[in-house]
Amino acid sequence: MFKISRSISLIVFALLIHNVYSQSVTVKNQSNVLLKDFMVEIPVNKLPLTIGNYYVVSKEGVQLPVEIVSDINAEQIVVFSIERLQPNAILKFNFQRGQAENYPKRTYAEIAHKIGGQFVNGKYQGEFSWVKPNFIRLPGNFKDHSYFIKYEGAGWESDKVAYRFYLDQRNALDAFGKKTPGIVLPAVGVDGYDNYHKMAVWGMDDMEVGKSLGIGSIAYWDGKKAFRVEKRDSLVCCVISDGKVRSQIKTVYYGWEAANKVNLTSLITIDAGHRASHMVLKIDGKLDNIATGIIKLKNTEIIVPPANDGEWTYYATFGCQSMNNDNMGLAIFYRKRQLQTLTEDELNHVIVLTPDHGYVEYYFMATWEKEWQPIQDKASFINAIDDELNCLNQKVSIRVHKK
Repeated sequence: MFKISRSISLIVFALLIHNVYSQSVTVKNQSNVLLKDFMVEIPVNKLPLTIGNYYVVSKEGVQLPVEIVSDINAEQIVVFSIERLQPNAILKFNFQRGQAENYPKRTYAEIAHKIGGQFVNGKYQGEFSWVKPNFIRLPGNFKDHSYFIKYEGAGWESDKVAYRFYLDQRNALDAFGKKTPGIVLPAVGVDGYDNYHKMAVWGMDDMEVGKSLGIGSIAYWDGKKAFRVEKRDSLVCCVISDGKVRSQIKTVYYGWEAANKVNLTSLITIDAGHRASHMVLKIDGKLDNIATGIIKLKNTEIIVPPANDGEWTYYATFGCQSMNNDNMGLAIFYRKRQLQTLTEDELNHVIVLTPDHGYVEYYFMATWEKEWQPIQDKASFINAIDDELNCLNQKVSIRVHKK
């Protein structure tokens, strides 16, 4: 009886192993342009795998990490990143059980705050230590400069750039320039409340956002002015992915007072090798627009994109606009069909978008002349824009099949 059971177990195990190793995917670049750090996305239900860790192996034997992430509706997606997808190339990858241990961590996300002290008149005081729960729930009256949350918000980064948005009433978004491809945010804001405004070995906070939209902040356009997500009943924010090639932060704003009172869910995603972050917004309620934009500063030039046949285009500025008086490039990528209008108010260049069945999405990107792969002039900035736009307007087919 034992021998029979053992034989059956071995057969089942062999079938499972065969199923795992028989899964492969073919990726075909149908365009005539190079796609850099292209992220392959496959719905989990299209790629049945048993529970466990996986990586993919290229024809040349290169191992790439496979991660399972979620979209804004909690639908799971399998992702892996291809460093260079050549024009008209066809690449095949086989799934293997295990981990790509030698592959570096290229993205990161965190939410960290103090413990051990107490709030006194809205300020966190007393002896403390840091904790990183990657989750926080805050009331609508939570204010700035409370000295509670590390760099006052949620942070995320790729190997190219880092970002944060304030978790207080400002809800503005800005960028940290990086002088290294390594992960830097765990050490930022730990040894001083706002020392990240000064140049450090890792880089610095590049932007002085003030009351503006900074780069890519969520807002509502009332016809005259862009209003950030300031008045709300409460919010819940959490890191839902902290992977080697993709990191994500999801936030739910309850009772946002825009034209109407609505609940708003945001999902911010950053991928390895990319400067741009992806913002997806889901509106629970009626709202005729979502706005975003770029801070309006002197000594900057608006970059008008050439016409293209793709689904995506952009609005961008370049010039001396960093806190360190360096050249920065700022860009918003948006779907043409969602554009309602391009406009401005006193502080911002504003992009007004029309929700599509309650959804809006856009990308935002910042470059810096002192980053470890410096973007020092307008031409280099446009090249960086084109790298992102190529991936958005790409024509790539992804086919899952068995050997």
